[in-house]
Amino acid sequence: MARLFLSALLGALLLALPARAETYSVEGVVAQATAADPLAARDAATTKAQREALDTLLKRLAAQGSAGRLPPVTDQLVFQTMQGFEVQQEKTTATSYSAILTVEFRREAIDQLLAGAGIDYVEAADHPLAVVPLFIGPAGPVLFEGDNPWRAAWDRRNAGADALKLVIPQGDLADLQALNPEAARQGDIAGLTQIAQHYDASSAIVAQATESAAGLAVSVGDAGQAPFYTGSFPAGAYDQAATAAAAAVQERYRSQNAVPAGPPASLQATAVFAGLKEWQALKAAIEATPGVRKVSVRKLMVGKATVIVDYQGEPAGLRNMLSQRGVGLDLGAEGWQLHQGIGSSVPAPGLVPDTSLSPQGALAPGAIGQVPLSSPATSVPAAPSPAQSSPAPDFLFQ
Repeated sequence: MARLFLSALLGALLLALPARAETYSVEGVVAQATAADPLAARDAATTKAQREALDTLLKRLAAQGSAGRLPPVTDQLVFQTMQGFEVQQEKTTATSYSAILTVEFRREAIDQLLAGAGIDYVEAADHPLAVVPLFIGPAGPVLFEGDNPWRAAWDRRNAGADALKLVIPQGDLADLQALNPEAARQGDIAGLTQIAQHYDASSAIVAQATESAAGLAVSVGDAGQAPFYTGSFPAGAYDQAATAAAAAVQERYRSQNAVPAGPPASLQATAVFAGLKEWQALKAAIEATPGVRKVSVRKLMVGKATVIVDYQGEPAGLRNMLSQRGVGLDLGAEGWQLHQGIGSSVPAPGLVPDTSLSPQGALAPGAIGQVPLSSPATSVPAAPSPAQSSPAPDFLFQ
């Protein structure tokens, strides 16, 4: 009975945890062409737009300085990676066609394409980041109401190369109720959280521009934190300042979410946790880590679970990326352990467990192996014998 309960609970947990988005989107792609007839014009316009969308996406994700190593974008490459597209603002004449496309590409195919080319890249975020432009001029702070040239500059900014989508609150009723200028100036966490939720964003930050006779002083920071970017510009240089501030936001995101080039690999570890909520948070954090392709739960017990992590790159890179998300990866007497919080038992650089495989081709306990993603572990943990004591199902998580 306990095993049946545990299986049902495991299934419920896996369904409850949010899945990573399976596609990358490129929005606002202009499709335009002329031809002898509208059908030919449409085919030419959409084909060209799809190539441009893929080119934009690859350059958006690739590490800076690696654009020259990207594979050439061909119709065949589009066919291999594209999931589909959506058409808006479609216009047709007897000899022309125009539209705005949103093109979706399969995340796995794009990731494999970049990894196969040996290019470091960044995974595009599943949710945007809300940027609240606060302008402080001679008349005082301005946010959503009144003349805010700083916000207008953010609206005008070309965001085509952004790996992290930035959304600018439009000042509707929900925005006005959530945040006023003084609250934004103080970095009100509750108000910024409401803004983020309103725009389905991961979080909200304040971009503040203070204009005086000396010029334009800009700072960007998270709620309740010191600014991670500051800059000085000539008075009235709103567009220049917005471009520089947005570049700092993108650079921070890239540095925190870079996926190093490297072959696919797998790691078997024991995830330890104090209860159901901590397990859900731990698994979600691991799955959201850049470079992690899949987390497979092999065995779930009270306070711990045996998992297989399929990832890309090297063990040191995985450990570093997990640590940035508050997940510790430590090597102990029983192999690798995953847990919330950064522990002190992380092995020295270059120290990794034995990468040998078991005779059945499964990963040996605690091993990190450079093995194909299509070769998962095949052994199944044995069920506990009747003599072994196990906790009552009602106390599985305490």
